[in-house]
Amino acid sequence: MLEKLLTAIAWVSIAVLAYFTLTHVEFVYSIYYRLSPFLMRPSMRAYAHFEHLLVFMAFGALFASAYPRRTFFVCSVVFSSAVVLEYLQTLTPDRHGTSIDAIEKIFGGALGICAARAIVHFRRERLPKVRS
Repeated sequence: MLEKLLTAIAWVSIAVLAYFTLTHVEFVYSIYYRLSPFLMRPSMRAYAHFEHLLVFMAFGALFASAYPRRTFFVCSVVFSSAVVLEYLQTLTPDRHGTSIDAIEKIFGGALGICAARAIVHFRRERLPKVRS
């Protein structure tokens, strides 16, 4: 049951990412202005770099946890989502997609996938081996 829930959440997260990536830029600025006092008031650009990495780290980890035995599939979904969403930003009137942003998102997704894979690997190592 938990596996199905995790899989559903992973797929819903693509829609959430698409909404936040393609919505009006004022929405993004409103989140920044609410969070900046707690983050020591970084520049908007520094905040954007940090946000790209963190969000796609979570996204990659979520998909890697939902599909622990399908690494190629997970990498394909996460990396293509980063590229496609950046491209779709170029089609919106107030947003702009850049290759640097796509690279940041891909790097964040890769970090999340690696972290989730490492956690799964070390959890398996710690489990007692059953002899038959």
